[in-house]
Amino acid sequence: MSDQESSVEKAKRASNHLRGTLAQTLDDPEADGFSKADTVALKFHGVYQQEDRDTQRAARRSGRREISFMVRVAIPGGRLSADQYLALDELGADVAGGAMRITTRQGIQYHGVLKRDLKQTVARIDRTLLTTLAACGDIPRNVMASPAPFVSGPYREMRRLAVALAQRLRPETGAYHEIWLDDERVERRAGRPDEEPFYRDTYLPRKFKLGVTVAGDNAIDAYAYDAALVAIPQGERVIGYQLLVGGGMGMTHDKPDTFARIASAIAFVEPDHAVAAIEAVVAIFRDHGNRGDRRHARIKYLLEEWGVERFRTELALRLRVPLRQPTALPPTEQHDFLGRHEQGDGRSFVGVWVPAGRIRDGASGAFRTAFREIATTLQPTVIFTPMQSVLFADLEDADVRRLDTLLQEHGVPTVDMLSPVRRYALACPALPTCGLAITEAERVQPVVVDLLEEEFARLGIDDTEVTVRITGCPNGCARPYNADIGLVGKRPGAYRVFVGGGLAGDRLADLFADDVPLPELVRTLRPLLERYRDERDPTERLSDFYRRIMPSAEQRTRLSGRETPTRGLVSLEVLS
Repeated sequence: MSDQESSVEKAKRASNHLRGTLAQTLDDPEADGFSKADTVALKFHGVYQQEDRDTQRAARRSGRREISFMVRVAIPGGRLSADQYLALDELGADVAGGAMRITTRQGIQYHGVLKRDLKQTVARIDRTLLTTLAACGDIPRNVMASPAPFVSGPYREMRRLAVALAQRLRPETGAYHEIWLDDERVERRAGRPDEEPFYRDTYLPRKFKLGVTVAGDNAIDAYAYDAALVAIPQGERVIGYQLLVGGGMGMTHDKPDTFARIASAIAFVEPDHAVAAIEAVVAIFRDHGNRGDRRHARIKYLLEEWGVERFRTELALRLRVPLRQPTALPPTEQHDFLGRHEQGDGRSFVGVWVPAGRIRDGASGAFRTAFREIATTLQPTVIFTPMQSVLFADLEDADVRRLDTLLQEHGVPTVDMLSPVRRYALACPALPTCGLAITEAERVQPVVVDLLEEEFARLGIDDTEVTVRITGCPNGCARPYNADIGLVGKRPGAYRVFVGGGLAGDRLADLFADDVPLPELVRTLRPLLERYRDERDPTERLSDFYRRIMPSAEQRTRLSGRETPTRGLVSLEVLS
């Protein structure tokens, strides 16, 4: 670990607990954006400063900066009342071009918000009893939870725990209320605790992703997160939690010491110690994470350096309770909960697919209008899923029939109209707004899906459930490294292709081919797909088949980041 603080660490330390000069810049009509140091603090408030990269060069040549902002709402478990949903929808119409985007972490993002609208946007979100605080930044971000609104005891406890974790781990600084809500600053008196007694002056070394689920249900992709709690049910009770630590999707191309990682099982945690266990994990990361090199400033690198046993020992010391060894878990599945399902109380919920998570009216259907009518007339609970879809819950039979009618009237496709490729596809926003994007993701997702749908249909394997995930850079926000097929931007128009993760989400994919132009994607995958058509077992999924026919390290390269990949890592001759 470097002894030198990164520039981001210095900016956090100098921000006066996330204040910086944000308030002054907001009030300055001549300022088109925030300083570089202030954008670090701004992220903790759930706001990213961005430029449209489609027009950025032309604008700068003419001496202009076309700055806008992305505002992210933290929604633990993605769960809203109908009134909250309608308020967020109205806000999207007013400040974000009539759309809001469901994130892969069950939150909401507004893109294209102008600086003049920024303060009112955050204030209006606050009035819905939601917040943007800690939706971004070097902090535990939105706490994930399985979206399924089952009424059983374990699912109720899981939802309660997600809210408790979000509240406990939120920063205590008064900066949010002072800047966005015009609250007066409360000065700390002598002898009072520090403003951030847990996070101190520099918060965490990097972001921290966290989730809660129930054993067997991996709808949240728990193994991809910095930490997760998996509830172990016994009838209507939760007898404990499996604590997972050290997952993470981000890596850097051609930097072999950076890598994606699946979380490790650390311990079995008693229910009364669940919140304290996560707090202790976060504290370990706070105290021992890398603050000199942000490429290595994730807890997965600390766990890789220490090993599971040392980490477990440190955790037990901080918790001051004995830790039991991890327990065996049942097989896991990553459900998307589309279509109709029974909740367990005589009512139902219905999952509706949303293309790329963009709730708007367009050629694919009048999603925004349909959802507004559903929320207004049926008053359902609204739940966002990690697959960027929406669940409408607490519906009586008549409500379900009315919902189906509204979807049909507005051209919104139902689950029976989706191919498996389209149903399970994810993409990050990438260009034009993300400053890290190397190439396209969301805007080419329809092209990729169309190409793969056509090829799967031609081969007669279009009944195959397959996850296809696309990111415009190697940071992996759409979780491509544990998908059946993952595309990761390598250069403009070209991708690294990963194969072998799977719907369960509990294993990493292999780097299958490197630097593949999009028009060559189908040709690159065809040898594998043809063998799958000819040799698969009747119920065998693509990734399981791939691992069966290529089981050895000599035949496939594990995505560990410890070797520099080269083009064609999986030999096409082996597949032919």
